Amino acid sequence: MNKIETPFGHVEIFGGNDEFNSSILVIYPGKEIPAEFHKKMTEFEMILEGELEFRGKILKKGDCQVRKPGEVHGYKNNSEREARVLCITIPPFDEKDVFKAI
Repeated sequence: MNKIETPFGHVEIFGGNDEFNSSILVIYPGKEIPAEFHKKMTEFEMILEGELEFRGKILKKGDCQVRKPGEVHGYKNNSEREARVLCITIPPFDEKDVFKAI
């Protein structure tokens, strides 16, 4: 497993191949992933622990989202607990395909 520190917490990358990769996003209390989009990647995300806010809606354990290319997304952790999100990215995550939404 590869662990990458981020402004919102950290990412635990644990698997994949040339077609996809899988990771756990750990979002610390009071932190957020600002609104962003991708031009190529599709992301499947499932809340594993904690609660996150997305567009005024609270997402809880078991809630799933699919983010298609061009779809703006982001999360805020307003709770006092870490939130953990399973993220599967097709094709594999590429930091050059992350664009801030205006």
